[in-house]
Amino acid sequence: MFKRELFDNRDLSEDDISKIVNLTQTTFLTIERELHLTDFWDNIPAQSRLKGDLIKILLSREFKDLPNIITNRNAIVSRMVEIAKNNTDIILYSE
Repeated sequence: MFKRELFDNRDLSEDDISKIVNLTQTTFLTIERELHLTDFWDNIPAQSRLKGDLIKILLSREFKDLPNIITNRNAIVSRMVEIAKNNTDIILYSE
């Protein structure tokens, strides 16, 4: 998803791949932590906090220079939340 949203599926350099892997790990750990909250999907304030945390990650010093990240940040966050909701059991219970 990050490759498509940020790089339009073009070939990536080793540095780009490294940044996407790091971004994926960082956002996954944030999402996983929040999903452990009881009834997360029924808790609108918790969902809003997660979205805010994800935007902070995308706009952080480490990732803000990735192409299209600033302009696509809301769409990226919406897509991450959608993916998380559709895969909650996998995120929480797979090893």
